[in-house]
Amino acid sequence: MYGLLAFITLPWVIAHPRLFMIAAAGAAYFMQSSGRTLHDVHTEIASRVAGILPADLRRDDVLYDRMTVIFLHLFVFRYFRLIVHLISFWLFYRPTPVPRNPTLFPSDCTIILPTVDPENRDFEECITSCLRNNPGAIIIVTVGDQLTKLTKDIIAPYKRRFPNTDISVKTADEANKRRQVAHGLRYVKTKITVLLDDHVFWPTERFLPTILAPFEDPKVGIVGTNKRVRRTDTGFNIRSFWNMLGALYLERHNFEIRATNAIDNGVFVVSGRTSAHRSEILKDPEFIAGFTNERFFFGFFGPLNADDDNFITRWDVRHGWKVKIQYCPDAMIETTLGTYPKFLSQCLRWVRTTWRSNSASLFTDGTVCYTQPWCVYAVYWTSFVNFALFYDGALAYTLLKSPLGTADNLRYLAAWIFCTKMVKLTPYFLREPQDLIMLPGYFVFAYFHSLIKLYAGLTFWETNWGGRNLSAINNQPGGGDGDDDDADDSSDDSVDGGVQLPPTAPSSRRRKTAGSSSSGSGADDGSNPAYHPQAHLARQAAPRHDGSGVPAVGSCILILVVCAKSGTYGADNQALAGSCLDRGTATFSSLIKPAAGQTDRKP
Repeated sequence: MYGLLAFITLPWVIAHPRLFMIAAAGAAYFMQSSGRTLHDVHTEIASRVAGILPADLRRDDVLYDRMTVIFLHLFVFRYFRLIVHLISFWLFYRPTPVPRNPTLFPSDCTIILPTVDPENRDFEECITSCLRNNPGAIIIVTVGDQLTKLTKDIIAPYKRRFPNTDISVKTADEANKRRQVAHGLRYVKTKITVLLDDHVFWPTERFLPTILAPFEDPKVGIVGTNKRVRRTDTGFNIRSFWNMLGALYLERHNFEIRATNAIDNGVFVVSGRTSAHRSEILKDPEFIAGFTNERFFFGFFGPLNADDDNFITRWDVRHGWKVKIQYCPDAMIETTLGTYPKFLSQCLRWVRTTWRSNSASLFTDGTVCYTQPWCVYAVYWTSFVNFALFYDGALAYTLLKSPLGTADNLRYLAAWIFCTKMVKLTPYFLREPQDLIMLPGYFVFAYFHSLIKLYAGLTFWETNWGGRNLSAINNQPGGGDGDDDDADDSSDDSVDGGVQLPPTAPSSRRRKTAGSSSSGSGADDGSNPAYHPQAHLARQAAPRHDGSGVPAVGSCILILVVCAKSGTYGADNQALAGSCLDRGTATFSSLIKPAAGQTDRKP
């Protein structure tokens, strides 16, 4: 009984420093008063654990077998997290109730809606569901004169229909979600800013009051929601299958964010599909500068367009703001997701984001190590090893090679793996039982996703959205600032009248133009002041590896090491590394990227 109680409370003790110190002091006092040592306690615990094991597991040849030990470590590392999350999900999570006398109202919210496709079939429903919640203002940020005029024509009827909400269209200078959001922030005058994607719907008119409730706590800086994918395609067919995969993808996310948020207020990310923020955070000039010019891998790659929601989440955690997930029917959003082949491209982009963001949280930032200690284990470290194809294979192999590797035990393990994989999926299949017929296909994709994850880790520097030709949008006539429809549009490119929106940093993947220094000749004789022998060695190594992808990636790694050693991240080396990376990944990426003409509605 005491062991079960300790097992249940351990994650919360670890996640709260004061509880941890109290528990440690109590344990030290107990050991001192009883005259026991750590070795004595360890021996007693091992004896008690062995006492509850079946007789065939108590033999020395089992407990001290190397493969058995590896199997038990793999098993506990994965499933301890799941058991704790089940307890947290069902017993400890509580959404913040809407107060009877709130201090924040929907009129205190400004919605920023970036879009480059106002004619998509979801845009008007998105706007309508948003307006039914009566926000104070909606700022739609698009790109170029053509899209600006088109968007104004589309929203004109809504201005007449919803006169209490200030609806405006702003024109950013680039089809880039981060810069579009930053552009919209110039015009925010309310306490709360809600970021919204153009293919998201709010099914209830109580949505805004529900997500505003956590902000009654002045320490809460960001609020996320639970998500659901619309089943736009039904029946037993390929379109329905991909739509189901998208729905299950978000269903799993819902489970994780609710469970971890109840333990140490941590989440792996607050989804940018819909998220609420204190405007003072987003309008901070330091935030905007970092948000619009984020680079990664020692500043070698970037600036990033993707990963916007991850950056905001990390920023809030780093600056001491609490994160709250509102998981309840009134805070649920609906979205469209799951079409082939775009879904594969989206999965690839999301997993690359996971590699980049989790690495930044752990190794570059590090704030989560003392503010979200449970998530360090359950989210960040786990994400680096959670390859279902390889992990399940390792479990089966180590069990088979151990003294416990009987046919019955292998069947028990297979049944356990199946049941645990169904835990996060059960709510979905209770709503959509007809999709159970496609469950085998889901498991096939889940194991295939391990290969996508591996490839994403090996190509983490790719930052494209996966299918949308943003350069074509940026090159349309009339691109640039065209905010001329409102009284406050005469302001300059500043936030609160004093902070300039940072210019876009040149992309590290951009090639050198003709005529730039040190291009073409391939000779560096020392006359170039930026010349370094190490960089010259790297450039000389690259031409020998044009034949295949793997050697080209090897050249890129060589360049990274040489540049890091010499402190040189010049345009020459960046262009060369980008060229090597392109050659090294072109073949496999062609299998993942969407077919020509496929687009991603997310800018």
